[in-house]
Amino acid sequence: MTDKTNRNAARYLAALDHNLGSINGTMDYARITECIIRLADYLAENETNEETWWLGEHGYLGGLSEGVVGAYWHYTEWHGGQCSQGYRALSALGGVFEPNMSSPEPDNDTYQLLNNLAEKGE
Repeated sequence: MTDKTNRNAARYLAALDHNLGSINGTMDYARITECIIRLADYLAENETNEETWWLGEHGYLGGLSEGVVGAYWHYTEWHGGQCSQGYRALSALGGVFEPNMSSPEPDNDTYQLLNNLAEKGE
């Protein structure tokens, strides 16, 4: 099951990596947020291993684990309340990442790219 999980997680990650990290992205902020929700839900519902969390480590986002952490912290600051898509993303990400005593990492690429996109209003 993990091989299939890794393949599907890699597909979500590739879409995010391309659309957040390159100038050729076609997804807007809302579609990227929806993709993040789907990825987080998928990870929560399927068995993962250490290999899963290293997927995409050489991409723009720095890998799946960095992407999840950066997205989580982004949506703590950029959600529009409990009925918003951003809050849905934060909740979904909370199913696979527990921040415990950690805090946002401003140098996280996913965090920065999502913040830049949100600031542009795209």
